[in-house]
Amino acid sequence: MQISLDRLTRRETDKIDLNFCQKIDTINYCDIDYKLASPVSINGKVSTTKTGFYLDVDVEFTVLDNCSRCLEEVEVPIVYSIQGFLVKEDFDENSFENDDAFIYDGQVLNLVNIIEQTLDFKMPARVLCNESCKGLCTKCGANLNKQDCSCNKIANDEEIIDPRFAKLKDIFKND
Repeated sequence: MQISLDRLTRRETDKIDLNFCQKIDTINYCDIDYKLASPVSINGKVSTTKTGFYLDVDVEFTVLDNCSRCLEEVEVPIVYSIQGFLVKEDFDENSFENDDAFIYDGQVLNLVNIIEQTLDFKMPARVLCNESCKGLCTKCGANLNKQDCSCNKIANDEEIIDPRFAKLKDIFKND
């Protein structure tokens, strides 16, 4: 998702409208590559201001993640806005104290990099397939949403003892 800012730099126009969808395979967030289930939809503009170029876009896409309880794959819709100034690497941080600033190379704007930088508070901390998800059995690992686990039946029928402590059980038999 490379956007050329050549026309803004040469002052041929004062804004570039961005309204497109593009298929991207993965988005990197916290050193994890998330697969995307939908194209990334961008709607907004890059405009010229007295301070420099200003990016104002709405972003929408769907990420594939795993349920925190049962580990099933879940589609997570992500919708948010990105607003901030586009700056070169040697910018004065005090000039953009109250605004977001995104570094670009001067000619091309890489929107994927900006999306990856702005995902911090947009990705949910915990994903659930549904609120009533039962999760996995802690003993056998069965998905309790799809099947009943037999661990509870075995525990009721006979006492389950860790094999490392089985010899300790025989200590009190002679009493």
